[in-house]
Amino acid sequence: MIDGQKALELDKVLARLAEHAVSDPGREMCVSLVPYASAAQVRQALAETDSAVVLLRRYGAPGLGALKPVVSSCRRAAGGAVLGIRELIEIADLLRISGALSRYGGEDKGALAPYFARVTPLPELETRLSGAFPTPEEVADQASPALRDIRRKQGAARARIRAALDSYLKNASKYLQESLVTVRNDRYVIPVKVEYRNEIPGLVHDTSSSGATLFVEPLPVVNANNELAVLAAEERREIERILAAFSEEVGRYSALLLENYHGAAALDLAFAKARYAEDLRASCPEVNTEGRIQLRAARHPLLNRETVVPIDLTLGTDYTVLVVTGPNTGGKTVSLKTAGLLCLMAACGLFIPAAERSEVAFFQKIFADIGDEQSIEQSLSTFSAHMKNIIQILREVDGDSLVLLDELGSGTDPAEGAALAVAIIEQIQSLGARVMATTHYAELKLFALQAPGVENASCEFDVVSLAPTYRLLIGIPGKSNAFAIVKRLGMDDLVIESAKYRLDHETVRMEAVLADLETERRQLEHDAEQARLLKQEAEQLLRNAEETQKRWQNNAEEITAKARRQAAAIVEQARRDSDRLLDSLDELRRQKDREEFRENLAKAKSVSRQQLDQMEARYEEKRVKKPLPRPLREGDEIRVLSLNKTGMVLSLPDSKGKLTVQVGIIKTKVSADDVELVERPAPRPKPAAASYKLERGSRTVSNELDIRGMNVLEAEPVVEGFLDNCRMAGLTTVSIIHGKGTGQLRNGIHGLLRRIKYVEGFRLGVYGEGETGVTIVTLKG
Repeated sequence: MIDGQKALELDKVLARLAEHAVSDPGREMCVSLVPYASAAQVRQALAETDSAVVLLRRYGAPGLGALKPVVSSCRRAAGGAVLGIRELIEIADLLRISGALSRYGGEDKGALAPYFARVTPLPELETRLSGAFPTPEEVADQASPALRDIRRKQGAARARIRAALDSYLKNASKYLQESLVTVRNDRYVIPVKVEYRNEIPGLVHDTSSSGATLFVEPLPVVNANNELAVLAAEERREIERILAAFSEEVGRYSALLLENYHGAAALDLAFAKARYAEDLRASCPEVNTEGRIQLRAARHPLLNRETVVPIDLTLGTDYTVLVVTGPNTGGKTVSLKTAGLLCLMAACGLFIPAAERSEVAFFQKIFADIGDEQSIEQSLSTFSAHMKNIIQILREVDGDSLVLLDELGSGTDPAEGAALAVAIIEQIQSLGARVMATTHYAELKLFALQAPGVENASCEFDVVSLAPTYRLLIGIPGKSNAFAIVKRLGMDDLVIESAKYRLDHETVRMEAVLADLETERRQLEHDAEQARLLKQEAEQLLRNAEETQKRWQNNAEEITAKARRQAAAIVEQARRDSDRLLDSLDELRRQKDREEFRENLAKAKSVSRQQLDQMEARYEEKRVKKPLPRPLREGDEIRVLSLNKTGMVLSLPDSKGKLTVQVGIIKTKVSADDVELVERPAPRPKPAAASYKLERGSRTVSNELDIRGMNVLEAEPVVEGFLDNCRMAGLTTVSIIHGKGTGQLRNGIHGLLRRIKYVEGFRLGVYGEGETGVTIVTLKG
């Protein structure tokens, strides 16, 4: 089978993924990752990556760096082998990681929950192993009581030896070459000058290279050295026993330890995917099984994300074959590779460097014939090598395949190559596969214009700068622009004109049609941009009008509520005043037989009159009668202010200014000054459609926003308002300054940007832009 993974450089992507793993097992899983076998598995893997991204942003990455390959050690221990100190330390590291994973994050671990569930901590064994082996070359005293006792005895023996030898250093220094104690053959000795050999009785263990020094073990320390040698043998046996005991325990838990290991390695892979997604500024694609590819602002993951031009690409909707044409170095092959590689990345559970809501298809097979496959050893020409690959593809392709063909039919006679290319595309299309092919042949452009299910695409070429823009345009066949390119390179005009003269009539007409299409496309793009801006400003004006109307309504409701509160306060005050008057009257009745009654009555009348005047003044101060808009007529609906009731005019005012009204079932006469006319509003006619003329540049908007010092909740509405204004002003690239700090504000704003539909993409600043303290946002044009 022609493996598309190698041609599309999936191995390079996986090598970059491995750079984001923190353990050796995790890196090994990254580089050995292969596409999953079903769409359901792909969706599950993408869900795991998504959960890892959420956990990474919320809690940071779990500590997995100390994870080492322990599969062999566990299996050897289960088989009865004795492990070395380094192997037991690696087991202790695994147990420490297992304990940390059991405490990591919150309760909701999303799609990664099964991996966390595989990890079972063994804290007691971890503590004993970590305490017993502080380094790969050392067994600690607390590894066992017996070892601690042996080492205590060793210390006592060394102390006795040191005391004995120190006396020689002090009292017999003239016989010594140097005043020091050294070790030979695991025995403590002193360096004695050869001429004083008989002055210090003892055992000679070594001589210096010059023969001038003898290393003598004095007789008084022989027994102590012997005791030390015995203790050293006991120490070795105890260490061997300790290693055997720990190995046996590891063997009993080997199955659980292997589960811990595989769970931790899988989590390292998942978090490596999450970190790679953050590094690429990638998003989670939707996955379908209908062969549909819809990429928005897609970037090739191996190219510099700051300079690569994003492309929009659709395949498998209205057409199943896309023929891409355009000049050399214009981006045709990159577009081809981007489509295939992003499908492979998604199939491996990786986020893809494309805008939100991008969609890829799950293909059982992806074939790619890209680049110069000429083989000198096989004596194959470029054309033969390509055809050999394509023949193999035709044998294996089916309806669940994606086929990518670069420069189809090249390397042979143009007429024959074009005819062969059309036949190959038709054959693959008939099998139900999805096809992307690049070509220079005009015959394939015509084929794409006429054949059902086949669409043209081209890599845009700027005829003004005579350079490619690397944008992919669907539905427009491309020109090779060979004449423009060689002119830019310095070709003589006479040669170019001669070449143009030699083109056949059909080719010239075809090139002219393509040039006209390109001009019309640019004009349509310009008109669409103008219409989009006008629509944005109209929508903003409508929103402003709705907000103004809402404010007016809120103000009216507040005024009405305030008037009601004031009226209730007046009624309550009047009730209190009337209660006081009634109390005064009761008091006067009780005093009517007293001599001072008349005097008190007069005073009470005066006070009551004053209080009534004050009540009336307060009421009149609060109530302002609205003037009549017109003279009253019989049948008018009015409100009697003193009664606060509505009624109807039965007769007009008489000579005393009294008019007859009916309030409910009662007819009465009231003063004309005591009524207000009640006018019911007439039905409002439906307003005519408003017409707005909008001018671009009607507002001045900064392209930079500083939110340093805010928290996420404070910053989100500020950022949304800022982006709305920038979009209305026609800005496409803006900067948000959030500072570096802990990264919480930056992560919160990035989460907001992913939810805003008109945000095409965003990235952190580079050197000179503020680096990680600034986010550069691209708004949809």
